Amino acid sequence: MSKWLMKISVLLFTAFVFTAAYAQQQKVTALNPPQPVENDGKVEVLEFFAYGCIHCANLEPSLEAWAKKQPADVKVKRIPSPVPLMGIDSTIVYYSLEALGQIERLHPKLFNAAHLEKVVIGNPAVLNKWLEKNGVDPKKYEEVQASFSVATKIKRARKMVEDYKINATPTIIVNGRYSVEQGTSGPEAMFANVDQLVREARATLKTSSVAAPTLTAASASVKPDLKKVTALAK
Repeated sequence: MSKWLMKISVLLFTAFVFTAAYAQQQKVTALNPPQPVENDGKVEVLEFFAYGCIHCANLEPSLEAWAKKQPADVKVKRIPSPVPLMGIDSTIVYYSLEALGQIERLHPKLFNAAHLEKVVIGNPAVLNKWLEKNGVDPKKYEEVQASFSVATKIKRARKMVEDYKINATPTIIVNGRYSVEQGTSGPEAMFANVDQLVREARATLKTSSVAAPTLTAASASVKPDLKKVTALAK
């Protein structure tokens, strides 16, 4: 092989590796169709997570810190995934503890229990012992778990996972229009993308009297520049 052909081969191989790596990092996807959000003038940010997901556990401190820095026009919500990673149905655990007013206190502890302490949360008997150890009455937990309100929230979360086409956790959804996965680029790049999409959504809200995900001519005409967004993850 001539030196010239060898150089071309090396350049092509380098370009292929770079493109593959870049694709691994860039996980910003436009939702089709976009999903509805409340018409309250705020930008909605959803995190789909699972307690059995080690990446969700690793992201939690960064997400918590990011959420605390957001202004009043950004609302952050968690949506548990029903995918039973490590045998844990996060929808049941999350909404039952939410009904008891314990989720904010125990949410990070559940990640630690599953991944650091190796507590088998997916086993009801083991979970009950862990709850009791952490100040929750297992009987009350079982009562709310069987309640209509918790069942309704679980059903809604499962439908949202389907509607938003969630294929992996953690996934962040910005204002019902864009999905952001962490990929291999880490939390810093992930939240850089989220920040950019939040700014774009805020601009859309300011130029339209209707929330961005509603299918009006005004809202549909304002589209974030995905090249600009994903470039932040470089």
